[in-house]
Amino acid sequence: MPHMHRFKKPREIKNEQPTILIFGGSGVIGRAIAKEFGQRGWSVGVHYHHNHSSAEKAVAAIQETRGNVQLYQADVNDSSQIKELFQTFLQDYGALSLLVWAIGMAPSKLLAKTTPEEWEQTLQTNLSGAFHVLKHASPIFEKQQNGAVILIGSLSGEQGTPGQVAYSASKAGLMGLMRATAKEWGPWNIRVNAIFPGWHSSPLSGPGIDSALTQQSHILNRTPSLQHMVENVYHLASTRDISGQIWNLDSRIR
Repeated sequence: MPHMHRFKKPREIKNEQPTILIFGGSGVIGRAIAKEFGQRGWSVGVHYHHNHSSAEKAVAAIQETRGNVQLYQADVNDSSQIKELFQTFLQDYGALSLLVWAIGMAPSKLLAKTTPEEWEQTLQTNLSGAFHVLKHASPIFEKQQNGAVILIGSLSGEQGTPGQVAYSASKAGLMGLMRATAKEWGPWNIRVNAIFPGWHSSPLSGPGIDSALTQQSHILNRTPSLQHMVENVYHLASTRDISGQIWNLDSRIR
């Protein structure tokens, strides 16, 4: 029988500013989220692994508006690095109001041409990485009895996308992880949700992914804007009575 948590009365976070930690803050979506929350007065933590220059762009955009921002480097597949990152973040900011997972690699290959190494690397980064991050965030949220998590997913995880077998599988697994975590952390007053942001072109996109996804049937004949996406992330982060849910932000039918 699974362990059941007793409900405790939520306590309000004492920080003057709410705090957000964005894993994948060097990516197109992560940078946009960091900038939006920084401009809205949140204290921002931007995580990156290899792409330091891109992460610095996110930091610079927030600093231009005199926002509070710190940069954190870690490999999400290294549990000790993730633990140290959280410790440093709490030393800097004192509490964690919102955790955003915006990491995702997407090799563009048909199943028959996907190597076992590519399959394993994609699932390790997109799914196991999220597991490691949530595992180390767990004691923080249990202690706080307040906070939220938003996982950036993909409609490909529900519908499947030709040439994206590893990516689609990893994003499907991420939604299972989200729903189970939401149920486990609900008694702690922690809201865990996911957003399907629509397709946003990235330098990390594999060949042909842009055309394959943008040609999918959109009722409005367009993909969503980055600004539309980040506004919805902020709105979901600010909504206190939603958990275990998926928001699809474009006009493709699920």
